[in-house]
Amino acid sequence: MTLISAEKWMRLKIITIELKDAVENLQSTPTSLPTSEPAESQISITLAEADLPIVKLNDSPNIPTITYTALVYAGGKNTDTASQTVYWRELKNGASLSTGSFSVSADYYWTISAGYFDVNAGDTIELRLWASSTNVNWDYDAYACQYTRPFPYASDVAVDLWVRTKNIVLHPTLSKGNPSAAANERYYLVNKQTSYDEREIIYEEVEHFERWKGYLLQLYFGDVLQNNIKYNTHSSYRPYYRRSYVPTKILIRELK
Repeated sequence: MTLISAEKWMRLKIITIELKDAVENLQSTPTSLPTSEPAESQISITLAEADLPIVKLNDSPNIPTITYTALVYAGGKNTDTASQTVYWRELKNGASLSTGSFSVSADYYWTISAGYFDVNAGDTIELRLWASSTNVNWDYDAYACQYTRPFPYASDVAVDLWVRTKNIVLHPTLSKGNPSAAANERYYLVNKQTSYDEREIIYEEVEHFERWKGYLLQLYFGDVLQNNIKYNTHSSYRPYYRRSYVPTKILIRELK
């Protein structure tokens, strides 16, 4: 590692992130899915400022460059005696983002983990569901917001920085139904394009000195994978969901 004398560094900058808990809903009685695309989405959320993470730069509530993402979850069960298909569509502010389908075995639960890129307070995000049989139901939904692409400068500025990510958490943690995490998605330091899996994140931090431009890191789910879903099925878990490793503190020093 290259050693640089202390007088060549500028003041330490600290980005802190407070993530909000997921908002969850579990129906007392499951609802059958329609067998054709409905005119109105079963899940429709108009985001509020209180849903977004609180991001601070050296205690200031303003950071020059930041993007927010949302994760929406839906879950249910195929109670049919044969495998069936679940269809889905993601929408944002009335515009379709993506659509697709997947198969669910008989008597299995299904979970959708849907990511929405670049959301803000006032945006309405939707998840529309239908199936090949009315014996496929849904009874669970949840949502949570995260951040991605933080940068303590305007996005077009290039600067030599020492960057250290700290206080990594798994977010969100879902609690209703019979939940289990199907996968913990990674994040990327952008200039290195290096993924950090569970083995590396055990040590709670990564550190790099290099030239940065645009932003410092990206979450995989919701950003690298934008406006799309991951699905999982299981014989007993619902929701069986995807969540993310998220740094909640980033230390930065600029080279003079």
